[in-house]
Amino acid sequence: MLQEEEALEEQGQSQAQSQAVGTIQNKASLDSGSYAVIAVCAVLSMIFMKSGFLSFFFLVPLGYALLATGSIWLVFIASTSLNIVISLLLHIFVNRYYGLWMNIFYFSVVFLMFLWILSGKSLRTSYRFVIASLAGVGAFFVVFTSGRDNGFNVFLNEAAKILSSMFAPAGGGSSAQAVTPESIMEMIKSVSIRGGAFISMMLIFYINYQITLAAYLLIKRRRTDHHNLINFFAPYNAIWVLTGALATVIMTNVIKISFIEIIAWNVLTICAVLFLAQGAGILLFLLLRRSMAFRLTANILIFILIISPFNTIVFAALLILGIVEIWVPLRVNRAES
Repeated sequence: MLQEEEALEEQGQSQAQSQAVGTIQNKASLDSGSYAVIAVCAVLSMIFMKSGFLSFFFLVPLGYALLATGSIWLVFIASTSLNIVISLLLHIFVNRYYGLWMNIFYFSVVFLMFLWILSGKSLRTSYRFVIASLAGVGAFFVVFTSGRDNGFNVFLNEAAKILSSMFAPAGGGSSAQAVTPESIMEMIKSVSIRGGAFISMMLIFYINYQITLAAYLLIKRRRTDHHNLINFFAPYNAIWVLTGALATVIMTNVIKISFIEIIAWNVLTICAVLFLAQGAGILLFLLLRRSMAFRLTANILIFILIISPFNTIVFAALLILGIVEIWVPLRVNRAES
């Protein structure tokens, strides 16, 4: 049963990608047009990265270059080299980057991991997302702990100062002393090491992945009616890992073993993300069996709930829905979709 579900998921996740790119291959030679695509996409990626509004989508041009040319290493080398050059120039002339090489190291890891996810090789897509996100988180913490003068810490310290000034009462007082940049930084670190950094990295990879495929299909004027999440299934044993991690978190909060608690929180977060994705797949499966008007209304309602203060309830419901499907087949006709 588990093997069948894994096969269905991988078939579903690879169908849209295979329709978009045919098959990503390591080509022995590339024409001048392919080199031009790689160069232009690398430049666009750097522009996105250094801008404000588009910085979240800086991986999309690199993903498009990979789909268009099939060369993961050329895209990686071009993007990393250009990032090094631009970072050096900014460091020399603008003094914008502190901890220069740590920042270059971080983005090089992120570039490589995203391209590896998109290359569609070796492992199931869900596993590639988890492994790539963990690698990205590892690189982030290497940079984060490398010193207070690196780019990430400078940015976070500035953000902490802004947040502390927003929470501080106008007249000062004792409550103003409680919300300080240092306390906000400690809170950020606490949340990050307990799964917050993993969720952020997973979100960056997933959104850029989906936009990359959509952009390629749109530019190449190809169509696909397949939805990846419909056939996503979390590994069956993940429920026992989640249960064990939850029990460990509760136990370590009682006996105060911080190191084990941090590990348990991250394992719990990974399992929760997998079941959340499974719940989203169930919801998408059920919506696609309804009329267009119903789907439109439901999507608007879901979007409003997600951006509202009730978004925690939505995510919890999807998580529970994903867990329930371990014992109750909610997508009995999934093979027909």
